[in-house]
Amino acid sequence: MFVVTLNWNLEDDTAACVESVLAAGVRLDRIVVVDNGSRPEAVEALAARWGSSLHLLRNDRNLGFAGGMNVGLRHALAEGARSVLVLNNDTVIAPTMVQVLAEADARLGGPGILGPAIYYYDDPERLWRLGDTRHRWLPMPRPAKLPPDLSAFPVDYVTGCAMLVRREVFERVGLFDERYHMYFEDADLCRRARDAGFAVWCVPRARMWHKVSLTARRDRPLNRYHQALGQVRFYHEHTHGPWPTLREAYIGAKVLKTALKDVWHRDWDLLGALWQGTIAGYRESRDQAHGER
Repeated sequence: MFVVTLNWNLEDDTAACVESVLAAGVRLDRIVVVDNGSRPEAVEALAARWGSSLHLLRNDRNLGFAGGMNVGLRHALAEGARSVLVLNNDTVIAPTMVQVLAEADARLGGPGILGPAIYYYDDPERLWRLGDTRHRWLPMPRPAKLPPDLSAFPVDYVTGCAMLVRREVFERVGLFDERYHMYFEDADLCRRARDAGFAVWCVPRARMWHKVSLTARRDRPLNRYHQALGQVRFYHEHTHGPWPTLREAYIGAKVLKTALKDVWHRDWDLLGALWQGTIAGYRESRDQAHGER
């Protein structure tokens, strides 16, 4: 198993993440840190901390989550990785998490993707995410609930904050789709894997803690734009439910709710980015529909 994480000017949080992975028993030469165009001193700090034993890959610009992660994934796969744990750098993992995921992978017969239970870093017993499941009638997936016995269970989606992906998944369906840049690239990968016949499972006994989008807070309008664009793209490319009208109503309701929140807080830059991303998503879908005719 290799671990791949992505750094962008959060070298202290990245270091804490790597230390938690080391404490979980992963060898340093199995950890890949991709720097996504950070300031030079941030990269130098990481390089000085572990030396040449750490796989530290440097991008000369920010390629987004999907593009940056793909650099690390290609490296890990070229090094012979049989599976890769994709991990946000603003996280720390439990000392047992890697072992629990590996045992679940073996017990379940090698599903394509596994995800842990993710808790808030600042509120360690408060659950942040497990996974999501599709409903045959609904236009969106629904969040999974924590089972009382903490047993593993199948889902349709887990978050790219932490997902253990088998090599065969990448070989069959490809890496993250870099059109997404950030947001929904993880859901897209899970959906492509499920459509190709791989299973996706959540393993609640595997635990970790998330500082919840420290990187995303640094350029909020850009992130809002890509989140809005990705939302339209994902739900137009991957069907949920039998009624397109209900899908459009769901997207519209999400956009309206976010817009009202932005107006309330007078976040005009975010409001503008929301509309621009949404419009760009619909324009892209329209152009694709015309191109298929």
